[in-house]
Order: sequence, then structure tokens, then C-alpha cells
Amino acid sequence: MSSLLPLKPAAESIHDREIDPLLVALDDPAADDILSALSSSTARTILTTIYEKPRPASELASALDTTLQTVSYHLERLEDADLVEEVTTWLSAQGREMAVYGPTNTAVVLFAGAEKTEPRLSSGLRTLVGGLAGTVVASLAVQAVWMTRQPPVRTFVARAEPKPTPPTFLSAYLDGPGLVVLAVGAALVLAVTLAMVWTQRRA
Repeated sequence: MSSLLPLKPAAESIHDREIDPLLVALDDPAADDILSALSSSTARTILTTIYEKPRPASELASALDTTLQTVSYHLERLEDADLVEEVTTWLSAQGREMAVYGPTNTAVVLFAGAEKTEPRLSSGLRTLVGGLAGTVVASLAVQAVWMTRQPPVRTFVARAEPKPTPPTFLSAYLDGPGLVVLAVGAALVLAVTLAMVWTQRRA
């Protein structure tokens, strides 16, 4: 019988949450907090790791081979800079609550430029980053569906079909429809972004 209170409820990835890219000009006061929080290589690794999937501080400490105290310190600074946030809570085997951290934005972009170009640059980058992220997810989904519908290779020895490994999936991805979807989608996103920026420039 499954537990009514699972220890590890699924934490939504950045693709499942309604969040946007973070675009900050270098002369924005928020840039100081971001650069300060990311001045440590450990902090940058923590942020990169939770972009892969949300994790509690204990898992981050194990993944980085460092202490829980160090991870907690950097998580606090990243939270203050609005780069990470608590996305769910897990229960340990001892019944203690553990905060699970995920990124607050789909991407973080620091830029320098004239103030009058900021709205155009911001909307263009937001469209480009969001569109490319959606295209990548769509291409992977198409490839995964395509691979599951391929007939299995028949052999004289009955054995379980092996699960595709990352190298196998990548090889099939490069030869399959996923790459086509990615190329076409990226071209469309780039065309839409350029058209948007051009239209705003003429306005």
C-alpha cells in the first residue's frame, strides 16, 4: 500500500512552472546582488545543478562533495538575489521537513547597453530564450515518442529490450525527427525574434 504522504513529491522543473527569464542591466542595483551571490564558483555550481532539477540542500551537498553548512550559506545568498526559491518540501525518513530549491527564472541574463534599447532588448531576449527552450523540449518529446513507436529488433534469443542510454538516445536524436524539429523550430523562433525587434525599432 502506497503512503498517503510521499516522502519525495515530484518537484516541477523550469519547463513546468510559469516563470520567465531574468534580464538585468549591469547598472541596475539588482545586478550587484546577483554578481555578489555568484562570485563563488560553489554558488555557480549550485545554481547550475538545480537548473538540472530541483534538490534539497542535503542532495546538493552530496553532489558537490561539500558540507551542508557551505551549501546552506550559498543558498541563502542566492535566495536574497532572487535566483533560487523553495519549490516544494520533502520529508526525511525521520519526519523532518526539507526545503527543495529550484531556480526562480528560466534563465539569467546580465547585459550592458543604452537605456532606450532596454525594452527592445528585453522583449527580444525573452522571446528568444523562451522560444528556444520550448523548441528543445518539443524536439526531445517528438524524438522520445518516435523511438517508442519504432518496431523492436527481432533476435533469435528472447530477452528484454534494453533501455536507451543517453549516448544511444543522442545518436538516435541526431538521426531522427527530433533534430529536424529543433532546427525548424529554432529557425522560426529566430525569425520571429528578429521581426519583433525590427518592428519595435521602426516604431
